[in-house]
Amino acid sequence: MSNFLWALKFLTIIPIDKDDRIKPHGRTPVVYWFPVAGLCIGIFLSIAYLPLYFFFPPLITDALIILISIAITGALHLDGLADTCDGIWGGWNKEKRLEIMRDSRIGSFGAIGLICLLGLKYTSFLSIGEISAINNSPFHASVKCASCFISPVLLNKCVALVVMPVVGRWAQVCAAGLSTYARNESGTGSFITVGTTRKQVFYASLFPVFLFWLFYNLKGFVIFAIIIIFTLSWIWYIKKKIGGMTGDTLGFMNEVTELLFLLSLLILSKF
Repeated sequence: MSNFLWALKFLTIIPIDKDDRIKPHGRTPVVYWFPVAGLCIGIFLSIAYLPLYFFFPPLITDALIILISIAITGALHLDGLADTCDGIWGGWNKEKRLEIMRDSRIGSFGAIGLICLLGLKYTSFLSIGEISAINNSPFHASVKCASCFISPVLLNKCVALVVMPVVGRWAQVCAAGLSTYARNESGTGSFITVGTTRKQVFYASLFPVFLFWLFYNLKGFVIFAIIIIFTLSWIWYIKKKIGGMTGDTLGFMNEVTELLFLLSLLILSKF
């Protein structure tokens, strides 16, 4: 359990180990627990969403749950997104891009990236309540009686909140396993990137595939295919720019794939 607890401690602000006694047993087994840690985050968010849904209007409720999702991770991935936007599109060569990404100050590209991502994530999450994404899924069949008493909007959003963090953490594992570490010196992302293999990416993929099937049936596989295509494209692009992954680019991957998941739900609702 130390690997799971370390992954949960690393990815969230949950005070699991204040004395920093939990250490992972080897590098490679830790990445298996990233999607599971994402599931724990998703379950927490869906539970937190319930009281908000009954006490606030939808516009406020969805804004608050986005804020809670940021707080539970300590804005770790948003920080990576901002640094990546500044470095990748603000530098003119590999060395300058990596230098900018290490700078703690935020630039114009980072600020624009944060505004665009949070705005799109909020409006996308607000919109998915209007669709019937989980119809004809094994999950919907199992809760068909309960759905008579639960609002379809509430059910859609709680399911999305459960799956969304799993997708983001899986994308980190995929990017780490199919790429190399960009920096010569160690950093936040080196522990994840170095030692993660394609075999581990395959096994870590089984969990999100099961969730997509459970909640979205065949449409879930289409969503997962879209996310895989983006992930592979981003890996290729980032290798071209800086030669591999860093902790910041992994954070970027997490945030953008979560947004892509929500957008994919909206796209498939049209068919």
